[in-house]
Amino acid sequence: MGDALTILVAGLTGAAAAVLLGWAMRHRETEPEDVTLGFLGPSLAALYLLVLALAVAAEWGTISDAHQSATTEASALHQLYWSAAGLPAAAGAELRAEVREYATAVVTRDWPQMARGTLDDRTEEMLGAMKQTVLRVNPPDAAASAAQTDSLNQLTTLSAVRAQREDDAGVKLPSGLLAGVIATSVVVALFPFAVGIRPVLPSVVLASMQAALVAIGVVVIFQLNHAYSGPLAVQPAPIRALVQQIGTP
Repeated sequence: MGDALTILVAGLTGAAAAVLLGWAMRHRETEPEDVTLGFLGPSLAALYLLVLALAVAAEWGTISDAHQSATTEASALHQLYWSAAGLPAAAGAELRAEVREYATAVVTRDWPQMARGTLDDRTEEMLGAMKQTVLRVNPPDAAASAAQTDSLNQLTTLSAVRAQREDDAGVKLPSGLLAGVIATSVVVALFPFAVGIRPVLPSVVLASMQAALVAIGVVVIFQLNHAYSGPLAVQPAPIRALVQQIGTP
């Protein structure tokens, strides 16, 4: 609800600014130049859309990768939990307890931190402890040996996924691209007034709608500029579901 309200306020603010500018220019006597409008208008619009598309594509790629990482992490944790059944009883029980603790920490500790763009070493240390638990096992038979190998493989996957989460938590659009989005948005929003639109109601209304849409576009870009916060923030839903299945420590 808050994100929708922000977008609405941005659109209304852009439209209001355009209306005020149009009203201030109501006595302007110069007429728009057809040549200027015919060439610069489409060119600026194309540049604006290109910069906007680059920004959205970059942000969407990071968000998509983060979603996939969450699913992969939940799958690896699930497999690790059930692989523990093939280890000797004591080691298996210890590993399962550590998996429950790790999954809970990912949801309650890592995700809130990642929303702020940071991540401490606590869950990384927990992965190291689980690896030591598995390596201490002296497999009594082939089944236990296979379970140990599978557990180590899942821990390798978890380490890689966690490292990816840590990277994604700090990823934002380059400042140059953000500056480009802002600059082209301002130019496109002000272009109708700069070239001298006719100071009549239909022209001002259309220019106001364009300014509102441009303002909304800028706000959306900033809202999507982090994979773990904003309206499309990646949530630990797959891992939370696993915690509900296997229980908490």
